[in-house]
Amino acid sequence: MPEDAPDTGEILVECTATALVLRIHNPGRANALTPAMLASLGRLASDPPGDVRSLVLTGSGERHFCSGLDLSGARGEELQARLREGEGLLRRATAALAECRLPVVAAVNGAAFGGGLELAVACDWRVAAASARLGMPAARLGVVYAPEGLLRFIDCMGPARARMLFLTGRPVTADRARELGLVDEVVPAGELEARVAETSADIALAGPGAVAATRSAITLLHAAPMPEAAQDVERLRAAAYASPEFAEGLEAAAERRPPRWAP
Repeated sequence: MPEDAPDTGEILVECTATALVLRIHNPGRANALTPAMLASLGRLASDPPGDVRSLVLTGSGERHFCSGLDLSGARGEELQARLREGEGLLRRATAALAECRLPVVAAVNGAAFGGGLELAVACDWRVAAASARLGMPAARLGVVYAPEGLLRFIDCMGPARARMLFLTGRPVTADRARELGLVDEVVPAGELEARVAETSADIALAGPGAVAATRSAITLLHAAPMPEAAQDVERLRAAAYASPEFAEGLEAAAERRPPRWAP
């Protein structure tokens, strides 16, 4: 990345009819993440507007989703200090995405490396442009990744494939990433935004309470052993059955009309 590129990085925000779109925008540095961008991303994911039903994370332009932490221009102790600061902010941003009250979809529009790829993996699922390339060069920099980040990759890919990605540092194509479990869907680059918008519209058709509770139930069942997790899921189910949303869903189905979900 050019060291003299202007520091204009920011998270661009767009509200569509159904989704909050967060666009990583730092074109002079391949959409690398500055501390201010990571802090902004964490705030936005932690408190999305109440009138949207999903969150979409993508990159600005057609070439780059995100190239990771912006460490350009730093050397020696300053470089190490910026890396450690960036790691802390990245951990908070990925946690905010993973714990967002809304479903989060990553639209991987281009190259995704390092911390940028970890942001994508923290989302609920990933739709990638066929032209995208994904890679994790941390070990080539002498970095051992943080446990939360490593676990997310292991959950997506399994231990052996995660080792291959991290230990070789070798980038993979979008199609290969799908085979590895790193992305969930690959579409032509020109169709990416439309495909993700269609997904957001599909999410909006479902009851917001049911979406949130089902998302929580999947997380609980994945992270905790049975039967403890099952008991928590049953509590979520009981609350859903007792809700006005459930009554409206059944009534709408009986009347063959779209449900009118409360905001």
